[in-house]
Amino acid sequence: MSERYEPPELEELVGEGDVTPDLRRADALLRTVPAPPELPPSLRAPMPPAEPVRLWTRRRAFVAVALAATLAAFFFGLGTSIGGDDFEAVGTYAMEATTDGHGASATLRVGRADADGNRAVRLESAGLPTLPKGGYYVLWLEKDGEYAGTCGTFAGGEAEWTVSYDLWAYDAWIVSARLPGRPPDEAKEVLKVAIA
Repeated sequence: MSERYEPPELEELVGEGDVTPDLRRADALLRTVPAPPELPPSLRAPMPPAEPVRLWTRRRAFVAVALAATLAAFFFGLGTSIGGDDFEAVGTYAMEATTDGHGASATLRVGRADADGNRAVRLESAGLPTLPKGGYYVLWLEKDGEYAGTCGTFAGGEAEWTVSYDLWAYDAWIVSARLPGRPPDEAKEVLKVAIA
């Protein structure tokens, strides 16, 4: 049988200064009432069933997808930085500024030929003069002092093209600046390097 519960004294509940004669009589009457008997288990209310816990709520699914995307981007960037540049060059040329190039420079890399004879050509330039709106740069191949083939155009910085020329049949690489409203023969050569 369990221990009988004894309530605290009235003064402990309300404080000594707040006990009135009426409050004391009511407390004495309540203390004479016996404690209710315990209910048998058959009469007790059943416990409500526990709600199933949903593992994948919308919010958790969204967070999981966002986390997966963040991790994928992180590991892709990490792999790229560790793996380095995958451009396999078979020839590298340091282009030097002409008098119109004002201290510009560039590195030109030529990739291995694919099964069709096409090659990737990558140019990384620095210090090229800023051209007016509508102006652009052109990468040329030179043969016997004449422009013999164009590889592509770019605005500056880094550019990459695929070409089908036999590059070693030419004499030099040239970068020229094309200005808006000017004829092609007024293009200024800004970078040049001989093909060895």
